Amino acid sequence: MNPERLLREVEKRLSGVAEGVRLQVLDALRDEVRRERRRAPEFPATVENERERRVEAETLRDVLEAISRQARLEETIEEVLKQLARIVSLDSCSLALVDGGGTFRIISARGFGETDVVGRSFRDPLSDAILEGRWPVSITDVREDARFVPIEGADLIRSWAGIPLQVEGEVIGLLCMDRHRVEPFDEEDLHRARAVAFSAASAVRKAQLLEQVRRYATLMERLVEVDQAVFAEKHPDDVAHLILEGGLRIGDYEAGLLVLADGGSPRVAAATGVFEPMHGRPAPTGLLVRETSRMAAADVAPDWSGLPSADALLLVPLATGETDVGTLVLLDPDGETADDRLMGAYASRAAAAYLHAVRLAR
Repeated sequence: MNPERLLREVEKRLSGVAEGVRLQVLDALRDEVRRERRRAPEFPATVENERERRVEAETLRDVLEAISRQARLEETIEEVLKQLARIVSLDSCSLALVDGGGTFRIISARGFGETDVVGRSFRDPLSDAILEGRWPVSITDVREDARFVPIEGADLIRSWAGIPLQVEGEVIGLLCMDRHRVEPFDEEDLHRARAVAFSAASAVRKAQLLEQVRRYATLMERLVEVDQAVFAEKHPDDVAHLILEGGLRIGDYEAGLLVLADGGSPRVAAATGVFEPMHGRPAPTGLLVRETSRMAAADVAPDWSGLPSADALLLVPLATGETDVGTLVLLDPDGETADDRLMGAYASRAAAAYLHAVRLAR
C-alpha cells in the first residue's frame, strides 16, 4: 500500500466536503499512517519503499516552499504550524518568539481547542537550556521532568519536544510539539521538525524585517498627513484629530483620545471609538504623563467616569524637547508590541507639528 497515494485519493473524494471537515479527516488519516509506520517492523528496501521516500522528500520540499511563500509575519507563523502538523504526528503545537530577557511569548498555536494560549509568556529551566544550548530537546513525559513548567491551558501535554529557531546562531524563537499521551518524539520526528524550523527561522526573520519596513512606512505616511494639514493652515483642533487618527492607524489600537495640557487645564481635543462622547470635555491631570506608560484606566483617573475602568491604556506623552503638549491615550488590551515602541517617535514629531499649527492660527 502506498499511503501517500491513498491520502491523495481520499483528498480527491472529499473535494465536495467543507474545508474544515476535510482537513480534519486528512490530518487524522495522516496521524494514523505515521503511527502504523512507527509500529511496523523494518523490511529490506523495495521499489515501493524507495517511492515512498521520494514522495516524503517531495512533501518536505512542498512544506518548505509553502512556508517561504508567506510575506506577513502572522501568515508565516500560521503556515509554519500548519505544515509542521502535516509531516509530524502531534496533537498540538505552538510557536513562540523571544520576548526579551530570556522570555518566550506564544505567537500562534494549533490543537488546543477552545483554550487560548496565544499571548502567554513563559520561561523555565527547559527553555533556558534550549536558549543556551541551541539544540532540540525531547521529553518522554513532562510530568516526570521538573524542568517543564506547564502554562495555563496546556495541561493535557504529556510528551513534548522543543526546536529552537535560529538565524545566524541567534535563537529568535521556539517551535513546540506536543502529544497528549506518553509517546516521545523520535529522531525521525525531530529531523523533520528541524527542517521546518530551519526554514521557519529565516522566513520569520524576513517577515519581521518586512513588518518593520511597513511600520516605518506607515509612521511616515501619518506624519506627512499631519504636516500637510499644518501647511494647509488647518485649525489646531483638526490637526489634533489627525494626530489621534494617525496614532490609531500605526498601532491598530481599538480607540483613543488626545488630551491637551492647555496650561494646566487639560481637555480632550479629539476622541474616537468608545471615547468619542468625551470629546471637548475637561480631562483629569492623571492623563498627562511625561513618560510612555501602560496602566489600567482606574489607576490613571479613578474619578473620571468616562474611562472604561477594566481596560488597559497606553499613555504616550505628546511633547517636544522643550514643551509638553499633552498625551495620546490609546486603548490597548494586547500588551506591548513593536508598534508601541514607534509611538514615542510619532508623538514627538506630531507635537512639533501641532505647536506650529497653533502659531499659524494666532
